[in-house]
Amino acid sequence: MYYFRNEDMYKHPIAFLSVNNLTVARYAAAMMVDYVGFCFDPANEKYITVAKAKEIMGWLSGVKFIGEFYVRPADEIMAIALELKLDLILLYGNYTAEDMESIPLKKITQGHTSYSDYVLGEEQIMDQEGDIFAVPFLSASEDETGMIDFEETTEKLSALENQ
Repeated sequence: MYYFRNEDMYKHPIAFLSVNNLTVARYAAAMMVDYVGFCFDPANEKYITVAKAKEIMGWLSGVKFIGEFYVRPADEIMAIALELKLDLILLYGNYTAEDMESIPLKKITQGHTSYSDYVLGEEQIMDQEGDIFAVPFLSASEDETGMIDFEETTEKLSALENQ
């Protein structure tokens, strides 16, 4: 299946994080964002099961996927990453150097570390050189199935479009 993607639509790649429903995921893909992230920690309000994430991923094309983890052990992170063929891992928790080394995938962390590829800030994900890697958006919640107001998000995305 051929999927047209306008590489120059946004100045920087866009990442929708903590997506836990098909409505937001399909909106993200329709808006040609680059990454869709899923939170795999049960204690988080944005938690999604691996099965549900896999189902949503099946509906999307043209995006890459991020797994978000807070407290899961490194071996569980790798099992999920391999099962879903994740492109990036976002680690919020305090993972040890040993844990980080045991995850041989591109990683985003909240703090600057020699074991991660990117650092999550409040308004950007930066690479190790301090350049913007992506602009994150936290996923909206559904008021009821299929009912989300995307007006504010659409305005923010429009402001990020290349002129």
